[in-house]
Amino acid sequence: MKMDKKNVEIRDLFDFSTLSGVKFSPSGAYAAFVVSTADEKKNGYDSNIWLYDAASHTCRRLTAGGSDRISYWEDDENLILTSARKPADKEKNKPESSFFRICIHGGEAQEAFTVPERVGEVLDVREGRMIFRGSKNMTEDAEEADKKEKKGYQVFDEIPFWFNGRGFANGRRSVLMRYDFASGEVKQLTHPPFEVGSASVSSCGKYVAFSGSDLIGRRKRESGLFLLNLETEEIKTILEPKEMSVGQVLFMNGGQVLLTHNPFHDSHSNSLPYRYDLINKQLIPLKDENVAFSGVVKDGDKIYICHDHYSASRLCEMEKDGALKEIPLPSNMAVMSFDVKNSQVLFAGEAENGLQELYAVLDGKCVQVSHINDAYAEGHHIPALECFTFKNRAGIDLDGFILRPHGFDPDKKYPGLLEIHGGPKARYNAGFNHEMQAYAAAGYIVFFCNPRGSSGRGSEFADVTGKLGTIDYEDVMDFTDEVLRREKALDEERLGVLGGSYGGFMTNWIIGHTDRFKAACSQRSISNYVTKCLTTDIGHLHNLSQMETDPWQDFDKFWFHSPLKYADKCKTPTLFIHSDHDFRCWMSEGIQMHQALARFGVPTRLCLFSDENHELSRSGRPKGRIGRLEEMLKWFDTYLK
Repeated sequence: MKMDKKNVEIRDLFDFSTLSGVKFSPSGAYAAFVVSTADEKKNGYDSNIWLYDAASHTCRRLTAGGSDRISYWEDDENLILTSARKPADKEKNKPESSFFRICIHGGEAQEAFTVPERVGEVLDVREGRMIFRGSKNMTEDAEEADKKEKKGYQVFDEIPFWFNGRGFANGRRSVLMRYDFASGEVKQLTHPPFEVGSASVSSCGKYVAFSGSDLIGRRKRESGLFLLNLETEEIKTILEPKEMSVGQVLFMNGGQVLLTHNPFHDSHSNSLPYRYDLINKQLIPLKDENVAFSGVVKDGDKIYICHDHYSASRLCEMEKDGALKEIPLPSNMAVMSFDVKNSQVLFAGEAENGLQELYAVLDGKCVQVSHINDAYAEGHHIPALECFTFKNRAGIDLDGFILRPHGFDPDKKYPGLLEIHGGPKARYNAGFNHEMQAYAAAGYIVFFCNPRGSSGRGSEFADVTGKLGTIDYEDVMDFTDEVLRREKALDEERLGVLGGSYGGFMTNWIIGHTDRFKAACSQRSISNYVTKCLTTDIGHLHNLSQMETDPWQDFDKFWFHSPLKYADKCKTPTLFIHSDHDFRCWMSEGIQMHQALARFGVPTRLCLFSDENHELSRSGRPKGRIGRLEEMLKWFDTYLK
């Protein structure tokens, strides 16, 4: 019997899954990946490990623990995972990490070992030892920290002293550690105040190449390249931090290290690729393809990277000179996670208008090999996107998208919602977007674009330094005009605008510069660049870089780019969404704008989500995510219907 399809609803958040952590086994015969699904009962997420069989190109679920994450493959038949399977594993700030072993051919996961430290990234396991990334507090021991927490206060002497998603980070440093399986002991290999960035272990297992620098008082962009000898524990400085801004590091074969370096020390430029020859002590610039690496993996002598390309992703093999050889993917494919083994390419991705699935590149063709979200897709009306390009007033082609309701009637009039992404160096793709689909199902035409400042089109396109609210605002307004020209069913008297983070900044900016939108929703936003730079985790670096100055040298520039300056011009009813643990765009930003609008008699409402951070809309607790969507839809329905 044919199943009746449903419209996408807000509560569908519990009905589909996301994929991550793709990792091949040593021989490439299998791969593991994580499938996560929102769970209403525990107001959290179930994460379980699935297995891909490279011979049959099929997938099956391997674990059902509900909190399982891949750590590493022990061999081709046994997977080591982390999981909160014991009550003690669920304790906050537990100073140890439990690991479990599961055979891919059957049986339950069994406890394998416990490391008496909180393990972050596992870098290498061999010869009875594990090299991993952990963290250490350089200012006080755990007992003293516990006493202060009970006293009800914290002491800060660094900036930033907090970090979104991590909470208070004062004095805490990322370090390299070694765990000995026989003795059960952990030895710290790097020491605060040094902060480890990216790290990679050599094929022989004797060396670790890593980036980082001393963090004393204030975090800086400068970051050098270092080499740790695991036999002698000697650390050599390869490239001085004062000369470099090293980002990603990957050990290649033959004593070579691939690294990225941003010589401009800014927020918008794509880092440049280099190869460092450890034998000849030479830093060799590679071909600059003007792309930002979103992922890098090694397969024998070959290097593979993923990068944004307009509104899609590209997977490429990197040649020795840095030239990129593209692996054919369908147009508008977005890649979330990938791995390569013996030239087999496997990735979690979203096809155009599709939900996340696992894909393999077989005989030069991209093939869907999992069917985790097929049932949801087949049971729901998921209207297709219209993807197009248009020219802005500067003559530059921009990517735009229109999503219409199911059952769309071109002879009717519909309210519309303009969505603006964060970043600004980010971009929308053409994959399934639950939030936008829910708005479309509620009767809205949803439209969104990638204006100047977005990623995927090189450093120059991404550069809105000192221009926030100017050329990007022009692009978004030009896009709105283009959508109204293309879609006559869109009612220009019933338009709403919304966005988060930088998109929240743009929403705040828009309502102070035009009255064309009859309702707005500003989420985790920026309203005042003085307070943004002086209260948040990235304010003293990223946001000051955006301004090219500081408030003491050019206060007028900060105030010009602050939407709060224009609050007395606002007339648009505006809902503000913020989280009280958002240290990326602190809640003072939304509060300031909300109170200003209230002062000037503009209809406004503030929803403050408790114990959530900047990631509420993406990885916050499900009930909060649903509440957020319900509040926004209710607001738009009130003013646009």
